[in-house]
Amino acid sequence: MSRFVLTDAKDSSKPPPAGTKLALMSDDDYIPIPVDDKGRFDLPTFSEQRVKDMDFGTNVPKGDLGVRLSIDLATPPEMLDMATVRRIVSVGQRLRTELLPWYVRWMFPQIDGVIVCSDQAQWNLDWTEGGQRLRLPLPSEAQQREPETPKGKPSRACTVLTGQEQWPDAALLQPQPGGNTKLYVKLRNSRAS
Repeated sequence: MSRFVLTDAKDSSKPPPAGTKLALMSDDDYIPIPVDDKGRFDLPTFSEQRVKDMDFGTNVPKGDLGVRLSIDLATPPEMLDMATVRRIVSVGQRLRTELLPWYVRWMFPQIDGVIVCSDQAQWNLDWTEGGQRLRLPLPSEAQQREPETPKGKPSRACTVLTGQEQWPDAALLQPQPGGNTKLYVKLRNSRAS
């Protein structure tokens, strides 16, 4: 599931300015895109022919508005293996062309991996190779913040799997029991440019 949220450009935890409007516009047509009081909106789908001469616009001055995209993963942490990470990244390479209306694809970043965050910085990948059970500890990445962490608050421990690692597809994430582990899609940018 994906969600689109307009935010204040300087603080993505704040809603957009009151009265913010989005629309597809041309000299002959105006198609409003409803935005709720928290900045959430859904992108309407139209044929490229209908909106080919339209621009995506807003009543807010340039530079005052940000857009946040979040994508929820349905895979439970204990079922995340490297094959799933690679599949998520592969689908992410086609995200803009398959899931987003053509007129806003330029606004949203590519998917670069899966972020794993927990109360404890202890994760392993386990797999069997040549009849042996192998275990690889994953390091915490100090620069990676949990995406839902409020600005100015400390983040829980996180690590990132990009799918480019040399580990086998069957390597399965082993989160710590009781660690309250959550998965997130790692987006290339946090804000549209």
